[in-house]
Amino acid sequence: MPNRRGGRSTVDAIAIDFLHRYRRRVADDEEWWIVAHTASLSQLQSPPWALVNGELVRYEDVRVHVGAEALTRALSVFEGVKGYWDTAGEVFAVRNPRRHYDRLCRSAALFHIPIRFSYEEFVDGLAMLAEQLLVPDRDLWFRPTLFVTQGHWGDGTVADLVVTAFTQQKHDPDPMRLGVSTWRRAPDVALPTRVKSSANYVGARLARIEARRLGYDDAVLLNDANRVAEATGACILIVDRGRVVTPPTSERCLDSITVDALEEVCGKLGAPFHRRPVERTELLSAAECGVAGTISELTLVEEIDGFGYERSGLLAELRQAYVDVMRGGAVVPGIDMVPLVDAAALSARAGATATAG
Repeated sequence: MPNRRGGRSTVDAIAIDFLHRYRRRVADDEEWWIVAHTASLSQLQSPPWALVNGELVRYEDVRVHVGAEALTRALSVFEGVKGYWDTAGEVFAVRNPRRHYDRLCRSAALFHIPIRFSYEEFVDGLAMLAEQLLVPDRDLWFRPTLFVTQGHWGDGTVADLVVTAFTQQKHDPDPMRLGVSTWRRAPDVALPTRVKSSANYVGARLARIEARRLGYDDAVLLNDANRVAEATGACILIVDRGRVVTPPTSERCLDSITVDALEEVCGKLGAPFHRRPVERTELLSAAECGVAGTISELTLVEEIDGFGYERSGLLAELRQAYVDVMRGGAVVPGIDMVPLVDAAALSARAGATATAG
């Protein structure tokens, strides 16, 4: 926006500088953006295959009609499921698939979307897609989405299950810089945040655009009571006097499976873990801060609105312990790593395909 002298405002100058730096970094390493900033992997990757109602379909051939309620009313619910190679690179397993399936079913039920597949079919679909897309040095993030493709205002509703998957590097993400957004999480009576729906991310999109315009990586959203809700695509954790603290779901944040897993790992470490409301001033004055989600795992925050945080304390230890569990280095009750593919079988299939070709 030009200022009164015809030049650019300070805010615009900051935003333009950030975008130039951002584009250069993405050009050098497209997955830097994905890992470091909990972005949508689908924006930067076009995998060869997707799964539609249990059938493999070329990614570019997946279609949803423009008249479907998935588009006209944003009627879709989804999950984010992460799969990890173990430390030896021999077994690929996904974390808590039953929990993700159950949450998808709850989201669908609240939006009156029927589900036509079982848990076993859900896991089989993940395995089928993993066999097509896995490479030895990359993990996979799956996005199972229920798109309402038929029906009108709840009558005759039919939904297609589309599963996409995207590779993710194994390195630790860079710490993030956040800003508290002027946008708010919607109250539960307006749009339930317990539902992992596409509609819930419209406000998050506005907040993230605002944050990037101001030079931040992401945004923190407050709720209708002006307390901390969550980031645009992940939950917020802070450290207060040696205790890990995160807002409960009643504060308008997602019922996070990753946060539950981190709580279990805290138990293994002997670190106190509390769910309670967090005021904005408590967020800004905390000793440590991080964001937690399926893609971001536990990513450290170095700054919010100019307030800095420790980056080598309890949350750094918690992140390392969490990743160790994901890669089979430790077993923690409540975290279920379900094997999908082993490297030997994957190699044998690749060899058979090459021979047949």
